[in-house]
Amino acid sequence: MEQSMLDAKLQETGEKERLKEYITSQLNESGWREELKKQCVQFIQDKGVEKVSLEEMINEIAPQGRATLPEKLKVEVFNRLRSFAEKQGFECFAEKQGFEH
Repeated sequence: MEQSMLDAKLQETGEKERLKEYITSQLNESGWREELKKQCVQFIQDKGVEKVSLEEMINEIAPQGRATLPEKLKVEVFNRLRSFAEKQGFECFAEKQGFEH
């Protein structure tokens, strides 16, 4: 329940969009997005453009993408979310999310 309330508050205040923009810019700056694009191109070349489905590509590459997200970015986004939640009066955000940064 509190998670959906937090999501609604992020949306209504515009914080969700600001976080998305921040994440996108950080992933661009770190080269993460470019590296993921290269992996997609390589996957298509290896399988053959006619034989690749979007679902197959996502299943193969998404786990690699998640695994290579910069740790610094994960920590920064979590800290921003925690700070926002606390300012909005949500309690125990860190404990409920299972994070301790």
